[in-house]
Amino acid sequence: MDVRTLPAALKAIMDQREWTQGQLADALGVSQTWVSQVSRGVKDTTMGKAIELLSRVGWEVRISPQMEEPVERREFLAAAASVIFIPSERAGANPYEDAKYVNTLADSLARGRYELGGIPLTPSALGHVHRVKDLMERVRSARVQRAISNLMYQATLVLYDAGKLGQAEYTGRIAMDMAVLGADSEAQARALDALSRVSLERSDHARAVAYARKGLSLHDLPGSRVASLNMRLGRSLASIPGCHKEARAALDRALGVSGLSPFAEAAMTGDVAIGMGQLERFDEANRLLGGAAERMAEWSPLFRAQYLGRQILTTIRSGQADFAGDRMRELARAIPFIASARVTTRVTEILQASAKWEHAGGVGEARERLAAMQAPDGRV
Repeated sequence: MDVRTLPAALKAIMDQREWTQGQLADALGVSQTWVSQVSRGVKDTTMGKAIELLSRVGWEVRISPQMEEPVERREFLAAAASVIFIPSERAGANPYEDAKYVNTLADSLARGRYELGGIPLTPSALGHVHRVKDLMERVRSARVQRAISNLMYQATLVLYDAGKLGQAEYTGRIAMDMAVLGADSEAQARALDALSRVSLERSDHARAVAYARKGLSLHDLPGSRVASLNMRLGRSLASIPGCHKEARAALDRALGVSGLSPFAEAAMTGDVAIGMGQLERFDEANRLLGGAAERMAEWSPLFRAQYLGRQILTTIRSGQADFAGDRMRELARAIPFIASARVTTRVTEILQASAKWEHAGGVGEARERLAAMQAPDGRV
């Protein structure tokens, strides 16, 4: 069963559970007046509040595009989304004890991050973390523990992309703890991969190396996870003086893993290329980043913007002004599709690094386009 308006969702819940408006209000933590007004369509609420409230009674909100052709992000959010309210299969129980439901939430976070970036999903991710904390000590099913680990992993990546690094590390530790309880080595490696990523973003390179090495010490991992952990190890070592040779070896191991999906291969290529740029192998990094950005256009506006940003920084550092200007214009066209703290950081770095070319013809114009995409407080 699914419904497409909030009033219809409230009525469906009451019918499903044979509740009065007062009983629904108690379960949601709101007043009966609020339930009455929303049910009659005379009061509205924000999407974030709807997600928060309905999750308390085992319902989730899904947003799916009604058209296949790409549109401007603002148009997509304003006019091209279909909102669907869906009950958990275990109505009446805590929905976070339903492994299938929890994995669906994790998949939803992943899709949203690929398409929009982490910032719009932060309230939802934090809501999941809050509700999972209350369950951790009483969940005994290994299947549910693994599902919660998966959800916390995706929440970690959302918070990481939104720039909430302290919260991301905390959530990554929950993902790790639940993976250990669920006796799932691949989930443990996944959580360690995420923790290494967060530590690297915080410039805690030694900890990032330690997390990656711990992940690689686990057995029976799929090739995609081995590749990702080697990539994290290589990029972390690349930031430590005297470790460049070891870093290059780890990056080469990551690139050498075969059998990845097209998406995973493109993402791995781009992530390894970032490490190559850290090692000042600019030509190789530029080539790999360009290919990754082009291929990612099919799957993820977020990843494409990230790789474009990294490619621009690489070309600036190697002195290729004209090519950097061309890529800046491309990034400016990509920004309206996403809301990501990491992309914001890249834009700021690009504008600072390219300041020496601000009066140089095409580069200056490209910088103006990119700068125009920033809000006054520096957000994109």
